[in-house]
Amino acid sequence: MHRINATPGGWNLQSEGVSFLEQTPAPLVLLTAADTDIQTLAATIPKLPTKFPAFRVANLLNLQHQVSIDNYAEQVLQQAQVIILRLLGGRSYWAYGLEVVQEIAQNNDINLIVMPGDDALDPALMSHSTLPLGVVNKIWRYFNEGGTENIANALQYIADHCLSTSFNPPPPQVVPRIGLYSWLGRTGGGELPITAKVGILFYRAHYLAGNTKVIDALCEALAKRNLEPVPVFVSSLRELDVQEELSEIFQPKDSQSISVLLNTTSFSLARLETEAPQLELWQKLDVPVLQVILSGGAVEQWQTQFQGLSPRDIAMNVALPEVDGRIISRAVSFKAVQTRHPHLETDVMVYEPVGDRIEFVAELAANWVRLRSKPPQERRIALILANYPTRDGRLANGVGLDTPASCVEILQALHLAGYKVEKIPATGDELIRLLTAGVTNDPEGRELRPVLQSVSAREYQEYFASLPQEVQQGICDRWDGFLETNHQDAKDAKKEREYNHNFTGDFAISGIQFGNIFVGIQPARGYDVDPSLNYHAPDLEPTHAYLAFYYWVRECFGADAVVHVGKHGNLEWLPGKSVALSSSCYPEVALGALPHLYPFIVNDPGEGSQAKRRAQAVIVDHLTPPLTRAELYGGLQQLENLIDEYYEAESLDPGR
Repeated sequence: MHRINATPGGWNLQSEGVSFLEQTPAPLVLLTAADTDIQTLAATIPKLPTKFPAFRVANLLNLQHQVSIDNYAEQVLQQAQVIILRLLGGRSYWAYGLEVVQEIAQNNDINLIVMPGDDALDPALMSHSTLPLGVVNKIWRYFNEGGTENIANALQYIADHCLSTSFNPPPPQVVPRIGLYSWLGRTGGGELPITAKVGILFYRAHYLAGNTKVIDALCEALAKRNLEPVPVFVSSLRELDVQEELSEIFQPKDSQSISVLLNTTSFSLARLETEAPQLELWQKLDVPVLQVILSGGAVEQWQTQFQGLSPRDIAMNVALPEVDGRIISRAVSFKAVQTRHPHLETDVMVYEPVGDRIEFVAELAANWVRLRSKPPQERRIALILANYPTRDGRLANGVGLDTPASCVEILQALHLAGYKVEKIPATGDELIRLLTAGVTNDPEGRELRPVLQSVSAREYQEYFASLPQEVQQGICDRWDGFLETNHQDAKDAKKEREYNHNFTGDFAISGIQFGNIFVGIQPARGYDVDPSLNYHAPDLEPTHAYLAFYYWVRECFGADAVVHVGKHGNLEWLPGKSVALSSSCYPEVALGALPHLYPFIVNDPGEGSQAKRRAQAVIVDHLTPPLTRAELYGGLQQLENLIDEYYEAESLDPGR
């Protein structure tokens, strides 16, 4: 066991060592898991009377190990006169620490105040306090209303009750539970007028603490795209009066409603313990809701770890929001030390935005707005069919789904909805015949099949040079330069180029266009080239041909949205972080910031979540197929009948 500096975002379970907080004792000690509490307390110091007793603040995220709790209790808590504990998540969140604090308070006659860290009243938790429940409730109200004035009055109220002072502060002052954030940036970012409104939701605690740098950055990025940001702070989305007022702000009667919502709040709105999930707010707004992640970890942890986010972040900002059906986007900010406060003797943390992640989320929002605002006849949609193994007989092989027939049904539905769809195949079999008449992933006869669309080598080279250097290096290390192929059994460069580029030096794009709808065949990751490489391999970089396919879909065909039809393709299994992707993660490199929809079998949420978390997919569940007897068909049925006849004849009349 050794002493190490505490890192932003708290003790890292995956790191070695235990962090010990180094502080000097003080009459008042406040323990909290909310960085916004610490930010507000730091801003409150100048508003306190000059003779106010000294106090210390500790972040519970840095007191997660029993040894660090015991050390802090011995060095600081035992010498305090008042301990204030704000727990988010109830007693179980910090069970061992609460036991230690209670024992210290009892043995040393210390005033103990225990209260919830959120706006949910918890008398059972408050009962662990040594002060009367009415006094603790009033203190909780000060903190629950928030803001520097209320926190300053709360501290004076505590001092009057526990330290024999006579500040006589006023009662808690009500602060609005919801409000428009007055963003001080521009109203527009380009020569074109504002095209749509985009709502932004964030916690009221950040507004009161002044922790709004990331919100300003989101507003700026949206304004650059001629979108009007509508940032709103809320106390909790579960409060019905907050929901009503939020609907009025985002859907005003006398002006334009929002087209997309960027939500940075954690947890879920749905209540799974009730008979109905209670998602009326999202249903009433009726817009895409992008979950924008404000990570509780440090940017250094995110950059170096493939997991992307800590288990705590995943639970609060990914897994629970998924219950609401929110579209998982990216982590746009991470905690960083703003300053070391000399009086509180703790680090004051802020959310520091990451520029390229802000830009990605803004671009994703703009693309959803564009898709929503375009007339159906102008929308261009790419339907991508899986193909593994890469033989024509395994084309469009979605699990539990007649993918070719479903694709035809989708084409017909798009046509009825006003999309420009031409020459729709009558059946799934006809669709497959059309697709296999052109170039596919199947190497058999590939050079003899016509190429209906392609990306020139020169255009691809320019695109490839624009990718992050880490991506270029990874692909070239795996597959060599872009003019060489990925076939390991081909020895001369000419044969390599002929196979991959169909003699022309161009990358052939497998698929067929039906007006504004493209039905494409997803290229192989490379497993067709080297069978030892696995379909789900986390370290298998895609080939040049793979990137060329998605580049053509985005930039040449100009897709407004991509639909991967059926479980499952290989995009969501490309190398990169598990969640909160960076610009060097291959799913983002290939797909970009396009709206993404994914019909997926309902009985495999585990693999479906990969597409949601790694490729911003909207999962459209379909039922499992009904079970029936697996009879033979076609020529196999005829063969079985002949065998039966032969056996019967041999038994009855061997001479026959």
